[in-house]
Amino acid sequence: MLSFLFHFMEKGGDRMEILFTIAIEILKVIAREVAVFFAKRVGKYLSTSWKKAQKKRRKTKRTTHNACKRV
Repeated sequence: MLSFLFHFMEKGGDRMEILFTIAIEILKVIAREVAVFFAKRVGKYLSTSWKKAQKKRRKTKRTTHNACKRV
């Protein structure tokens, strides 16, 4: 981010252009952080739901298997 600032200062860029560039860089960082946050949440949800489904599937298989033995 600072490299952009120095680049504009060397060229004699106006203040609005510098502020605009800084604002864009800040928004990029915020967007990246938000994306990482939601990716972690979605990953955790998918992992949990997969584990629950597997546990339910194992439970169902076990019950069916035991029922066959009794007959």
